[in-house]
Amino acid sequence: MKQEKSSLGQTKGSPFYKEQIEALSKISKAISSDLYLEDILKLIVTVTARVMDSKICSLMLLDEKSKKLFIRATQSISEDYNKKPPLNIGEGIAGKVAKENKPIAVSDINGEEGYKYKEIAKKEGLRSLLCIPLSVKGRVIGVIDCYTSYPHEFSKMEINMLTSVANQAA
Repeated sequence: MKQEKSSLGQTKGSPFYKEQIEALSKISKAISSDLYLEDILKLIVTVTARVMDSKICSLMLLDEKSKKLFIRATQSISEDYNKKPPLNIGEGIAGKVAKENKPIAVSDINGEEGYKYKEIAKKEGLRSLLCIPLSVKGRVIGVIDCYTSYPHEFSKMEINMLTSVANQAA
């Protein structure tokens, strides 16, 4: 008997699938609530970090005037991470994702030439990164980043999960 797969690429009925659906539901409810934007963004990164088993999850929004990506929400308590300078479009992994409107997965950022803040990553114990664009009608408004503390090849299911979160957040 063939197992039915969800649009997230996960077998329906599995514990991870249920956790994904609950996370997406929680995010959807927050977005349609009367919470302040900052509270919604914080909830998105907190729930996403838990479901994706991320050490740090952050949401960067594009400032239209300066054309820079600024961290607007993260569940990280790291002062160094929270004070990272903004990125220009095309700069670093997040800037490249914003420019090309395509996800990028990096299994080990230590060996990644395009990763901008290796010192902070090393200090915080960050190893892999999945970065997904936030776009509305094809226009990028930001990115969502998920880091793990170990080298990791992101699965199609994980990419689909974070893409679903990004689509809702946008």
